[in-house]
Amino acid sequence: MTANTALAGLRIVSMAEQFPGPLATMILSDMGADVIQVERPGTGDPSRFLTGFFEAMNRGKRSVALDIRKPEDKAELLALLQGADVFLEGFRPGKLARQGLGYDDLSALFPQLVYCSITGYGQTGPYRDRPGHDLTLQGIGGALEERLKGDVQGLPPSLLLGDNASGLFAVIGILSALRARDRTGQGTFVDISMSDSVTTLLASAVGMEGQDGDPPPQAEPAYDIFTCADGAWITLSIAHENAYWDRLCADLGLEDLIGMQRPARVSQRSPLRDRIAAVIATRTRRAWEPIMEAAGQMWGPVNHLADLPQDPHIRHRALLQEITRADGGTQWVVRQPIQFSAYANAPLRRAPALDEHRGARFADDMPPES
Repeated sequence: MTANTALAGLRIVSMAEQFPGPLATMILSDMGADVIQVERPGTGDPSRFLTGFFEAMNRGKRSVALDIRKPEDKAELLALLQGADVFLEGFRPGKLARQGLGYDDLSALFPQLVYCSITGYGQTGPYRDRPGHDLTLQGIGGALEERLKGDVQGLPPSLLLGDNASGLFAVIGILSALRARDRTGQGTFVDISMSDSVTTLLASAVGMEGQDGDPPPQAEPAYDIFTCADGAWITLSIAHENAYWDRLCADLGLEDLIGMQRPARVSQRSPLRDRIAAVIATRTRRAWEPIMEAAGQMWGPVNHLADLPQDPHIRHRALLQEITRADGGTQWVVRQPIQFSAYANAPLRRAPALDEHRGARFADDMPPES
């Protein structure tokens, strides 16, 4: 591991599978934490059949396959935890406690251990024992309300909000618990609910619900996606700013709309958006770029995922990096986006083969950098 990383020396043992837990440990690994992924013998993480997904979420980690129902494997897990700072799991409430691996069990053995659990609904409440994937949790959390106003039979959202949000909140919870441990010397239990995480991201919308006042940015006619002459798309995101509106109208040749205030714009959203769209459709995206840039306008291209490696800003930020997988193929993966002035990100390495690090010393035997 690179020594000069923000989380150098931090060791995490994780039994969390599929998405939220692996996302959290991927972010922490990028910052330099040593992550040991405990997988199921024989099959490993259930997401291993999605090769690209698994590689993206688990690069740079180590793999040990253990069946905790076997005394010898449970003892091996406890030996790994002896030198760990964090234990992360994603089982339904009470499942690990029945194996003698609940928070009360492990904190008695390792009082400094931070124990984080990511579940669908948290450790308490009437839904705590329910199963559920992201779509169900988005629905309960309030994130699908817009779908009720349109085609509820359409494809589900491609952004897995519950998985992503709970992974991010797990990182926040773990780092907060570690900071508290620095003060007190005592670990703690971190309870992360996926449905809670969805609703938390909707805090501003919940605050506005049923309240009088200005409508949200989406009510503006120039807060939308527009099609250019070449079939490419751009976004305009004028949320409420009169100066940007006036500048846009001048650039589009819609001088009669200059000076229109937000209440009038919102009340006439549909016809105004149609007028903007008609002008945008007369030029290609490449032609609009210098016009929008010269005006300092709130605009941007709508990228396909395949476009991201070529986007000049994303390339400059080194957000994507190409890695070589264990099967010899290559793929782009996304780094965590936090950059430090005093610390480097850890080098990105391929995901481990199942049980690749069984019996390793967990010190200096990481697979070579790709």
